[in-house]
Amino acid sequence: MKRYFLVFGVAMGLLICSPMVSAVFSHETDHVIKFGVFPYKSPRTIVRLFGPIVKRLESVLGMRVQLVTAPDFKTYVARGRKGDYDLAFPCVHCFFLMQEAGYTVIARGQPDFHGGTVVRRDSDIRDIEQLRGKKIASIGRHSYAGYLFMVEQLSERGIDPAEVEFSFLGKLDSVLYAVLNGQYDAGTVRRDALADPVFADLSGRLTFIASSPAIPQFPFVVKKDMLADHVAKIRRVLTAFSMADPDDRQILESLRITAISPADDADYEEFRRRLQQTLELAP
Repeated sequence: MKRYFLVFGVAMGLLICSPMVSAVFSHETDHVIKFGVFPYKSPRTIVRLFGPIVKRLESVLGMRVQLVTAPDFKTYVARGRKGDYDLAFPCVHCFFLMQEAGYTVIARGQPDFHGGTVVRRDSDIRDIEQLRGKKIASIGRHSYAGYLFMVEQLSERGIDPAEVEFSFLGKLDSVLYAVLNGQYDAGTVRRDALADPVFADLSGRLTFIASSPAIPQFPFVVKKDMLADHVAKIRRVLTAFSMADPDDRQILESLRITAISPADDADYEEFRRRLQQTLELAP
């Protein structure tokens, strides 16, 4: 298995860089389930986080589960809309855009999370109203936690979002360090970001001045034409993870959740309405 992960890690890098390899990976066989994970982390980190889940799925399903990702939001969604993934872990916005290709929710992480606006601890900025005319580092136009909630909150305070200079840096660490280094006045990220041990040295140097409404965790989705037996087994594997088990706890905490529960499309409808309203406000 170690060798498989090593080879696969190289393959994932090639998948992102090479159109030819990407085309090979898009070929589906009857004996492989393609598990498409949204590129919210580096390929290496995605392999580390989801490798243990893949191993359990393969054990229960008795077939290969191929972990794949994409270089960016646009490519990930495009592949999803073509039906390239059998099982997927998309961002919530991605799911809405991919849903028409025949994907349905089977499970979700718990609890919900929040986006937040972060500034240097020694910054004079302590309120959203002070962001008028400032520079804000954000994740991407697609991200509610990493951009859109701030558009919503600026509008609620009578501030035209166009009066704020947003830059989209793509990655969480890029946003945090850009704020820390003074390149931007503020940043928009998940509020639980600073709880990650990777950013332990930042927690005392940055602080949050705003928080978004609750956001549902990324869903686990499958194609609607997947065999019912496979769907049931996948859901059973996912929802069996328990914080009471040391190995399970490590996996859940790495995903910044405490449990995975059964879910369906209806669990995301309220957030869909909020997202649609917010997208209309974005410059």
